[in-house]
Amino acid sequence: MRTRSNTRKPITIPGRYFTGLGTPEDVAIADLSPGGCRFASRARRIAPGSPIQIFIGAAGPYQAVVKWVEAGEIGAAFSHPLGDDEFRQFQSTHVPDRASEVITGEFVDTRSMPQRLC
Repeated sequence: MRTRSNTRKPITIPGRYFTGLGTPEDVAIADLSPGGCRFASRARRIAPGSPIQIFIGAAGPYQAVVKWVEAGEIGAAFSHPLGDDEFRQFQSTHVPDRASEVITGEFVDTRSMPQRLC
């Protein structure tokens, strides 16, 4: 059973996520709340508990943890909830054509950061 403290807002915003290994993947953020998001992914080896970084539109990277993986979708919880102003900005954003958006930010190198899997 999944529980969350905030209701997620259905939205379509281009995003990109990175596990720290391999190549970042472009995705469409489908649901968003101050505490987390949901997006479809082609990743096959990502597991709940995995740390990731996420860009939402051109904002980020946000540190997050994978909470669930099901039927090609990933649910993630942000390590630090989005601020009220930040979330309000995303609430009024809707990008119907992802192809016109280019995400240009840089991910943080996490290879030297300690990672706990328990």
